[in-house]
Amino acid sequence: MQKLSLTGKAKHQTDDQMKGLSAVLVDGDDIFVDNGAIHAKSRLEVGIQFVKSLDEVPNARHIQGLWITLKRQENGLGFTGAMPFDLWIDAGQKIGYKKLSEQVNNMDKAVRGMVDLSKLEPSLRMSIGQYLQKIRPDLWENASADFRHAFALDEK
Repeated sequence: MQKLSLTGKAKHQTDDQMKGLSAVLVDGDDIFVDNGAIHAKSRLEVGIQFVKSLDEVPNARHIQGLWITLKRQENGLGFTGAMPFDLWIDAGQKIGYKKLSEQVNNMDKAVRGMVDLSKLEPSLRMSIGQYLQKIRPDLWENASADFRHAFALDEK
């Protein structure tokens, strides 16, 4: 089973609000955690020059990102916040586009525990939810009700 390298810690609470933040990326059929995205250094972003307009990316491939946060719940550490973000990459030309202000705002919302997946297709929400449930069932079991409900998976 894949080890989920989340940035959350089970002990030693600190003032660092970003400690429980992770990034899940969806590139075609591939869903994976890449915490490098927190600092704009995901494996998809490295070596990419970001431009000011999507029109400047001729063969843009859409990558869906999701900021995910962890927080201690009644039963232990669990998923709490989830907010989407978008990347468009042309790997051949080594250029890409992203709305940085939207990424930062959604990152902040996820850190504060907000969940809004309304911009995602239902099938994508379900796929990401199944992925999260599979790789870390303990975090899924301890997730907030809002988090679990947003992914439209059957509740236990």
